[in-house]
Amino acid sequence: MPEVKRAHMVSRAYIETWANGRSLVWVFDKENPEASGVRSVRDATVVRYAYRTELTTLDLEADYARTESRATPALRNLANGGSVDRDGEVAIVDFLDMHRERGGFADKTKERVPMASANVFTGQSRIVQAGLGDRIVLSRSVDTSRVRIKDLPIDRWRWHVLPVDSGLITGDGAVLLWTERDAVCTVTFPISPSRLLVIGSGLNGATVPINALIADSSRRWLIGSP
Repeated sequence: MPEVKRAHMVSRAYIETWANGRSLVWVFDKENPEASGVRSVRDATVVRYAYRTELTTLDLEADYARTESRATPALRNLANGGSVDRDGEVAIVDFLDMHRERGGFADKTKERVPMASANVFTGQSRIVQAGLGDRIVLSRSVDTSRVRIKDLPIDRWRWHVLPVDSGLITGDGAVLLWTERDAVCTVTFPISPSRLLVIGSGLNGATVPINALIADSSRRWLIGSP
């Protein structure tokens, strides 16, 4: 497949929920605060050739596109007050893991890491300056410490959507994991400026500063309604 020149680090289809009638959102870029402001959804969180790979054969852009296409209808249905079936829940869980995976590299888009590449047939090796795409793919097998939501007992947890009066923001670190006795018990994720998806035991009625936590957890981008 052709490489995608303008790749979104935060799913375009997802942040469209924050856009106004002119497809504009508010974007804060921690790396370039002076460039922050109201932007087109088309231009928000874009990194040139973000998912290009040289060391691995996985088409990362296509992999992410499949996850987005399966989950977007379910997320929008919840955002509009509807419900989702089991297939929709599975698609959303995959989306949340994708969101966390990309978010973990949001502040590393310009870094290049030297890695050795060897041809098993010829024995020849070369040094490749691995970019973001290769690093994301390789991290799947190297980073065993990352909690993956699909590995949690998510099928036994309660799903509900909380209405929020004040405007929720989102960002590359918007998937928040809540723990109890050192174990993840709840996952929260904003699905619109006024709705928060809660999976798990809940927040026990506590008033928590969700926007502040998302701002702290996000490595580079924050998105809100203009």
